[in-house]
Amino acid sequence: MRVMRLADVPTTERDRVFRYSPARALSSVFALIGISAGVAWLGWQRHAWPLFVFSGLLLLVLLPMQRLILARFRATNWLARMSDPGMFIQFRSYLNYHFPAEALTVVLIPYHEIRSARRVRQRRRVPSMGERDGSSEQVRTVVELELAGDTAPLAPALAAELAAPAPKEARWYGSTATRYEHHPARLLSPTCLEVEWGVVPNARAFLDGLRGYTEIEPPVETSQDYLHLQTKSRDEQEKRLLELAESGQVMTAITIARRLYGYDLTTARAFVEDLRGGQGRLGGPPLPPTSST
Repeated sequence: MRVMRLADVPTTERDRVFRYSPARALSSVFALIGISAGVAWLGWQRHAWPLFVFSGLLLLVLLPMQRLILARFRATNWLARMSDPGMFIQFRSYLNYHFPAEALTVVLIPYHEIRSARRVRQRRRVPSMGERDGSSEQVRTVVELELAGDTAPLAPALAAELAAPAPKEARWYGSTATRYEHHPARLLSPTCLEVEWGVVPNARAFLDGLRGYTEIEPPVETSQDYLHLQTKSRDEQEKRLLELAESGQVMTAITIARRLYGYDLTTARAFVEDLRGGQGRLGGPPLPPTSST
């Protein structure tokens, strides 16, 4: 196993590349434009000016989506590459392409270091952000790679990427710093790497490509309830909150921390960030809630 910069990844025409679909991004854009045009046509037919306003508001949605869409057309948009020397996994989100290029964000795993692999369909029941007693179900697909090699070089690189601050970017009105909480890979244990699979080709195709190199275990489905963590121990609560934060669900983790411990938003955010930095209060009493005025 070797951790490297993105620029140091060798590429050939023989590589099989798994990336986030540009076609899906374009289809969303065209669908939104089509809906906007339909609303505008209806407004023209009925002489209803509010519909024209609504049509324009729909198009304004494309402005904040612009960066997310364009990111899928960059050369940095890939999650995995199956190459001759092994498999490359990029654990920096393709959305954070503006982060420093000198960081170590790709791991090369030789095929002989993969002991087994499997597809996991995860279901999570989490609190709704807007409703006090509401809930929603999240479904995602991940690939778990059981590794035989030494993962010591990978753990600090993952932690560094997780904690990396957003770089400032100059704008005509000043400067901004944008960081997307999307973390496609994490270590479940010293020997197990979990990779979130939202790319094409799908996880089945990826595992079929690995079949000649390692054992492919049967797919499994898991279900976890994050609604009733008050019945769990403090250690288990923090473990579950860290799982959410490391998989990019930072705001969900903050929401749950506020409900569990009575924190205000600032204290809950700091608490979750401490968990991500390995500074949680495992086994200790909850921090007192901070009063707000």
